[in-house]
Amino acid sequence: MIVPIPYVHAGIGLLTVSFAIPLIMRKVPMNHMYGIRVRKAFVSKDNWYELNAYGGKLFLAFGLFLLFFAFAAKDVAPQPTSIWAPVFLAGPLLLIVPIGVLINTFARRLPDR
Repeated sequence: MIVPIPYVHAGIGLLTVSFAIPLIMRKVPMNHMYGIRVRKAFVSKDNWYELNAYGGKLFLAFGLFLLFFAFAAKDVAPQPTSIWAPVFLAGPLLLIVPIGVLINTFARRLPDR
């Protein structure tokens, strides 16, 4: 069974939103599996929670964007077998790159201790 591309965007959006909410609420203790894992995050608990709350907000916005995009593009999305399908699928997901840059920029401003 081939899944329509807007369903893929919606699924990724829902997962992203559900993973972002505990980060924003500062409910995820320091660990090596779940959260924003950059060097500065492991310097202190304060850095961990600040960085994860900030990253969680960005990922929440990204997830909501994907949900909106999935809804708005459902009538114009190419068929999954089209040669344009990979472009349509990957295009919105490329927003993860500036999110990573913003998180690293924020991390650089955090204290080293």
